[in-house]
Amino acid sequence: MVAMPTEESLAMIERLIAFDTTSSLSNLELIDDIKAMLEAEGIPCTLVHNKEGTKANLIAEIGPQDTPAIIVSGHTDVVPADSAQWTVTPPFQARRLDGRLYGRGSADMKGFIGIALSKLIPLHHQLKTSSVILALSFDEELGCLGAPLMMPNLRDLAPRLRGAIIGEPTEMRIGNAHKGHIAARATIIGKGGHSGYPERGINAIDLAAELITHLRRFGIQKRLDQRDSRFDPPYSTVHTGLIQGGSALNKIPDRCTFDFEMRTLPDQRPDELLDQVREAFPDGLAEDIQPLARQASLELECTGQYPQLNETCSSYLHWIAELTQGDATPMPLGFGCEAGLFAQLGIPAVVCGPGSIHQAHLPDEYITLDQISACEAFFERLITHLHAGLPSFN
Repeated sequence: MVAMPTEESLAMIERLIAFDTTSSLSNLELIDDIKAMLEAEGIPCTLVHNKEGTKANLIAEIGPQDTPAIIVSGHTDVVPADSAQWTVTPPFQARRLDGRLYGRGSADMKGFIGIALSKLIPLHHQLKTSSVILALSFDEELGCLGAPLMMPNLRDLAPRLRGAIIGEPTEMRIGNAHKGHIAARATIIGKGGHSGYPERGINAIDLAAELITHLRRFGIQKRLDQRDSRFDPPYSTVHTGLIQGGSALNKIPDRCTFDFEMRTLPDQRPDELLDQVREAFPDGLAEDIQPLARQASLELECTGQYPQLNETCSSYLHWIAELTQGDATPMPLGFGCEAGLFAQLGIPAVVCGPGSIHQAHLPDEYITLDQISACEAFFERLITHLHAGLPSFN
C-alpha cells in the first residue's frame, strides 16, 4: 500500500501553485509569501534581485549558522500555460484528482519546493549540528538567469557546504550529469536600399544565412568529435531557432537577427560557440561574400548560459541513494538545469526530485501523490542525517 502524502505538504504545494510565476512575470509575490513564512519562524532570509528589481532569488538558512550545511534548491518560475488547453483545472488552481495533484508547476517544480518548506521550516529551532541552505531562484526556465546572482552569497558559505540537492523532477532517481548550454543572439547590420539595385546595399539576411550555414557545419563537426554514450544524442548539438530580418520584399534588409544555441557534453567548452561566430565573420565565410561582409558589422550577445554537470563523488552519490531508498544507479539527464552552477561552488551536486519531466511544461501538468510521498520520505531521512550531523564527502 502506497503511503498518502501529508496534508501539510499538499496544502503547501497548492499554496505555491496559486501564484502565477510564469517566467515573463514577476515572482515577488511568491517570494514575499515564502519569506514571511520563514521569518515568522525566526529564519533569516536574504533576497537577491535582478537589476530591474522585479524578480528575486531567496536564500535562507534553516538551523544554526556555524555548522556544516546542505543546499536544497529549486526554481520558482514556471513555463507559460494556455488556460484554453487545460481540461482538468485552470493552470494556477491546484486540484487533487485520481491520485494526482494538477496545476502548473506541480511537477516542475513547486512540488519539491512545497515539500521542502513543509518539512524543513519546523526544524529551525531543533537542529544543533547541521543546517539547510534553502536557495530558491528565478528565471531558470529562461536559461538559468537568476541562480548565478546567488553564487557570490553562497560562495561565502563554501567552507561549510557539504553538497547540493536540486529538486528538478526525476521521479526521485539520482541525476548526476547533464549537458551544458549557451544561448546567443547575433545581429548583422548591413545597408538598406531598393531591391532593384542590390549592389548598392548590404543584404543583412544574405550574410546571416551564410553565418547560419557556418554554424550548421560546426554542428556536424561536433557530431564527429567527442562522444558520451550516456547522453541522447551522445554529442554536443548546435541549433539555430529564431531569425528575424527585413521589412518588405522590395527593400534590401539592413538588419538581421538570429538566436542560436549549443548544448555541450561535459568537458567541452560552451563558449566555443561564440568563438566560432567571431572567427567566421567575415573572413571565414564563403569567399564570394567576404567583401560584402567586411562592409557590414556583427553584434554578438550571450543571452543565457549554464555549465555542465558531471558528478562523480561516489561517497555523495551513495549518501543520496540512502536518502532515496530507490534505484541507486545515477543517470544522465536529457535536460539541463542549475545543478552545474552549484557544482562550481566546489561541492558535490545532484538532481533529485518528485514528478516526471515528461509531465512538466504540458497542459494539465500533474504530480502523482505517491511521488509526493516518496519525496516526503526522502526529506524525513535527510532530517535524520541532519540531526546526526552531516558527513564530509570526498
